[in-house]
This record gives sequence, structure tokens and C-alpha cells, in this order.
Amino acid sequence: MSDLETQLGDFVEAQTGAPAQVREVSRIPGGFSYETWSLRATWQEEGARRDERLILRRAPRGGVLEPYDASREFRVLQALEGTPVPVPRALWCDATGDVLGTSFYVMEFVDGDIPLPWDASLAEQDKRAMHEAFTDVLADLHSADWSALGLDFLGVPEDRADPAALELERCCEVLERISLRPYPLLLEVIAWLDERRPRSPVLSLVHDDYRMGNFIWGNGAITALLDWERAFIGDPMADIAFTRIEGLAGWCSISDAMAERYTAKSGIEIDEERVAYYEVLEMLKATLVGLTGLKAFTDGRTSDLRLVQIGRVAHQNIAGLAAAIGVGK
Repeated sequence: MSDLETQLGDFVEAQTGAPAQVREVSRIPGGFSYETWSLRATWQEEGARRDERLILRRAPRGGVLEPYDASREFRVLQALEGTPVPVPRALWCDATGDVLGTSFYVMEFVDGDIPLPWDASLAEQDKRAMHEAFTDVLADLHSADWSALGLDFLGVPEDRADPAALELERCCEVLERISLRPYPLLLEVIAWLDERRPRSPVLSLVHDDYRMGNFIWGNGAITALLDWERAFIGDPMADIAFTRIEGLAGWCSISDAMAERYTAKSGIEIDEERVAYYEVLEMLKATLVGLTGLKAFTDGRTSDLRLVQIGRVAHQNIAGLAAAIGVGK
């Protein structure tokens, strides 16, 4: 660990051009997409000495979101700093992998709680406040001018009224890359989605993992929205659909009264037909994420046994996808 602290201290010095020190480095358990580490750093910034707890997000050598590039999430966080969307301040990034072997970035530590869907300790009034804040932050996110923020690097659909085409193209690329075995049902799901691509009147920055467990709650507000590695430019209905995936959003589904609240704040009408479409597409993408992790394990790029379980769930999801498009009925 002392070697790691020295490496990171040298990295911060190189980034800031002034003496720096890193200490108290420790791995935070949990999370499937990136490794998360806590550290304490001392550095110089704008002539002042800073001494703070920070968070390091490091790409694993093999995992569910291959190919990894930590600079992508880093740039999203930097772009959103100063907007109504609450995000941790992103400080430094190594996109090369030269420092720690894989790409990583460092961001500020945000104190607070990370509520989970199965937490039964929350009072009803707290749940209501959290649900409203969850809705409002998504409205702010979808209202953000992603082009003015410089987020075009995430990829802009060629036909801006047909964002699903680009997402399906990415799904095909993932399916071809993992190639654990033929998946004819997944090909049929992709074909079904391709035939039904909806037209969208608006493009937004889409978080694509918008759920409980991915935000920090403190002092009656969402103080930071986390885990931007899947963000893309697309149909905002994709995030609405994600909040309705059973087992992920918990009771923070954006529907009914919260759907009305979202529209009032964002000015974006919720189109239930498009939401239903993206519920299937998001199920497909979640399945491909699980299969990507299983591929990394079978190839020997990771020994994380959790990815075997995720892959097992992904295989179970295939039957659900088949039912969603009417196969077997």
C-alpha cells in the first residue's frame, strides 16, 4: 500500500506542479463496474494548501463495462460541474493506465448516505422528499444543454430523431465482442427493437443507471449523482424506463404523480409508448452488461466470482426478454 501511496503522490504532484502527499489509501468494497478507493491527499491548489479525503475510481482489468476508459466519466463530471445537476468535483485523471496499470480518476469525497431500495428504516416523509428530489434531479439532467457543455464526445446519433439506432448499433458491437456462444434470442430481440425504433422529439444527456444506490443523500437533498460510466446522448425516455425496472429503482419509479412533476420541471412530456420500448432496450443492455462480465471471467482477465453470478442472472434475463417481445406465445 505504501508503494501505491507513493505512486499516487507522484501523480498528484505531476498534475498540480507542486509537492503533494497521498496517504490512508484503502479499497471500498462493493460496486461492479469500477474499483472504488478512499484516500487522503495533501496538495496545492490556487496557492492554497488542501488536505482532504478523496475518492479514486479505477478501471478493473476485466469487468462488466469493457472496454474501459475512466476519462469518459471524468469528462462528464467536469462538464456538469456548476450545473443544477449535483456531481462530485472531478480533480485528476490518468487515461493512459501508466500510473496504476489501468485508467482511473480522482474526485472529491461527498459525505452522506447512499439509500438502497430495500432499506426499511426510512420514514415515509423522508421517502417522499427523496422521491421528489430523485425526480427533480433527473429533470435538471435532461434539461441540460449537453452540446453547450461539450458532451458531444459521448456520440451524437446521426439522425437526432432516431437515437435508438445508435444504441442498437452499440448493442450489436457488444454482442459480437463477447461471443461466448450464439445467442439467437438476443439477435431476435435486437431485430424486434430495430423494427420498432421510435422517433424522439428531443435528445438529452442520459445517465443510463438512474436508480437508488447511485446517489448520495444528505441534509434533505441529493448532494451527488454517481456512476456516470454508461452515460450517453439519447432519448430521455431511456432514463424514465430505467427507473421502472423492478429491483433497481425500488420505490423511486418516475411514474404517475412523479411523471407529472418531471414534466412540469423539465418541459419534456413522458411518452409511455417510448418508455415501454426503452424498458425492453434497457433490459437488453443490462443482459449484455452481465454477459460482458462473464466473458471477462471466462477469459481470465478477472477472478471476481461476482461476475459469474451476474452472468447467470443475465442468462435468466434472456427468457424475460423473449417474453417481452412475444417469443414463445
